[in-house]
Amino acid sequence: YNRDMEELIQQIYKQARLLGACELFTGKEHTLEDIVHLFVTPQGIEFCINNHFPNMETFRLFKPYKIERFGIYIDAGTITLHNPKQAILIGNTVATINNDTLDAHEVILLHGAKAVVNASGWAVCKAIVAEDCYIDCNVTDNAIIL
Repeated sequence: YNRDMEELIQQIYKQARLLGACELFTGKEHTLEDIVHLFVTPQGIEFCINNHFPNMETFRLFKPYKIERFGIYIDAGTITLHNPKQAILIGNTVATINNDTLDAHEVILLHGAKAVVNASGWAVCKAIVAEDCYIDCNVTDNAIIL
């Protein structure tokens, strides 16, 4: 596991450097947790959206590592999530997301993912949607989707 993950991270690092990745990505990341931590930062998400990076084939290499535990759903099919702090939907993923708590929520769609976000109560949800994705937002009560 560790050796495969390190090789995968190095492959991604080399590709990212060619695209001008920010200095946060050092190439010294060794674990799934390290690479996920970088990916979910605002800079990481912005870089990935702006550069359509990584491609779907690379994202799919992470599926066997139970990436859903980090709120990242790759080719997850049809799913329903309740009050995720952050949900990153990638590829063949169609999600219904229900937010009704006072927490801040963030939904990120990449590589053709689709979502219906239902916000109610005092929920505040930020949506970041890549150009090839689709989101439908439903707001009731005092909720806000940014």
